[in-house]
Amino acid sequence: MLRGDKRKGEYYEEESKRESKYRLLSDLERYEIFNTEEAEKYDTQQALDFIIDEDGNLQFIVAAVAGSKLGLFSSREYVEVPWSYVTKIGANVIVVSADKDKIKRARA
Repeated sequence: MLRGDKRKGEYYEEESKRESKYRLLSDLERYEIFNTEEAEKYDTQQALDFIIDEDGNLQFIVAAVAGSKLGLFSSREYVEVPWSYVTKIGANVIVVSADKDKIKRARA
């Protein structure tokens, strides 16, 4: 069946289903990140990075901890969350379920 043979609504429904499986990395950078195990929200306004391996697979999310002090002499706290602990990616949120032993923390 050619593209023109389908009704307009059917074609766009198929396109939206196909696109919903895939996300652009630039879109993920703007998503909010919540950790359900630690009841933490990670700050996506400042620094959100992804570590990707040689094959193009996501390995880690690096984000600032929300509510950490921002000042002239204070440092920010960052977390590195393994991608394997991501449980759901919603419309504008990434839900992570990782306890404190699985998350690396660092100050910068």
